[in-house]
Amino acid sequence: MRNFLLSICLLIGTTALFSQQDSLGFPGNWEGEWTGDLVISTSAGEVQRLPMILRILPQEDSRYTFTIVYGEDTPENTRPYFLETIDAEKGHYVTDEENSILLDDYLINGKLYSRFEVMGNLLLSTLEERGGQLIYEIISGPLAPTRTTGDTIIEGEEVPPVNSYYVKVQQRAVLVRKESGK
Repeated sequence: MRNFLLSICLLIGTTALFSQQDSLGFPGNWEGEWTGDLVISTSAGEVQRLPMILRILPQEDSRYTFTIVYGEDTPENTRPYFLETIDAEKGHYVTDEENSILLDDYLINGKLYSRFEVMGNLLLSTLEERGGQLIYEIISGPLAPTRTTGDTIIEGEEVPPVNSYYVKVQQRAVLVRKESGK
């Protein structure tokens, strides 16, 4: 138990130490229009593939468009969000859906994370620049645990309960920056 708690404390401390460095240049260094294919998969394999566009464009000092287009570039396929800086030193941002929904985002080691629950599903969204590409991924599954283990005492050590969750769907896109045509 002591080793488990020590590991968690080290992770939290390390994250706080490096998050200030992670925020340098973000989101400005990800500006542009990015395109690729979104692949939706389950344990059975690929179930759908469609074109995807991500537009990250400056609006104000701490606000960027974060527009996602799934499929054809039409108004009905467009999700016009905004990415706002809350505290760059702490790597804290927010995605504003402009419909009363705000999703908190956290930049850690150059990767943007958002974890949220909607309609009984737990989602983890990530976005990372890697080798001149943006890797976009959403992992989702039911919020209800599939299994709870631990929650016992072994050799005098209290073992905390640990919940496991079913990962049902992966959405993943490798996006490349579209040339601006200048």
